[in-house]
Amino acid sequence: MGLPLPNGKLAMWLFLVTEIMFFTALIGTYLLLRTGQPTEAHPWPRPHEVHLDERIGAGNTFVLILSSLTVVLAHWALGKGNVQQATLFIGITLALGTLFLVVKGFEYYSKWEHVVLPGQMGDDMEGPRGQLYKDQVRAQLSEIANQGEKHGIPAEAVADCRELLEKMDDAPADKEKGTAYRPALSPAAVGKGVNELREKWEKAEKPVALHVSPLIPWGNTWSSCYFLMTGFHAVHVLGGLVVFAIILIAALRGKLTTKHEGVLENVGLYWHFVDIVWIFLFPLLYLV
Repeated sequence: MGLPLPNGKLAMWLFLVTEIMFFTALIGTYLLLRTGQPTEAHPWPRPHEVHLDERIGAGNTFVLILSSLTVVLAHWALGKGNVQQATLFIGITLALGTLFLVVKGFEYYSKWEHVVLPGQMGDDMEGPRGQLYKDQVRAQLSEIANQGEKHGIPAEAVADCRELLEKMDDAPADKEKGTAYRPALSPAAVGKGVNELREKWEKAEKPVALHVSPLIPWGNTWSSCYFLMTGFHAVHVLGGLVVFAIILIAALRGKLTTKHEGVLENVGLYWHFVDIVWIFLFPLLYLV
């Protein structure tokens, strides 16, 4: 006799099982990296260190939960034969999902602006990696020192960058000026100076985001996990929005009827899954 559910719903549940395994692997790997490697001396990055705002994350979580509610209401309205009301709720769901992606886009831009990117931060100052970090910071500070004011960076911030840049190289003794020999800063000292410089200007009266790689222990590993998990989640959100847009266009053209109730229900199952995944990602990334 077969299973007591439509083939479409069975296919959707099978698809969601594969998605559950996929995101479980990503989240499980993140938890293993987080709990298995960091030490007290070099702990896992805290949210504020990597420019994550808990309020923005909570707001985006509320947006997704609200969009799950509007999907349920759209399915309920279509089941009652009220196509117009169902169309309204589908449009609201599409708008809320789009808002979620727009906010996530601003968060990604903030990560780029503060150089919180995979492979771009200093996290291990031992050996050649420390020297590579120092060379990267030297190039970034040189760019600000030469072109900073043209890009709107205050002269005082440019002067601070130029001062740190000078300290990165040896300064020979000068008998005329009465200055002693000054050794170049170590990679760890450069990272500390960069962090202090960034913090100073981010807390200034007129905040300035200096595009200089920070020193954040485990920062590159964290950012790789962050962009991988939230990026794949964003792709799934985008896929859902494409389907909602198709349904909305069909509704506006008068082709959405009560016989499409099953289609909307299956899309709703997928959307609830996307919502649940974010409910796991939000506390893992933003709160702990």
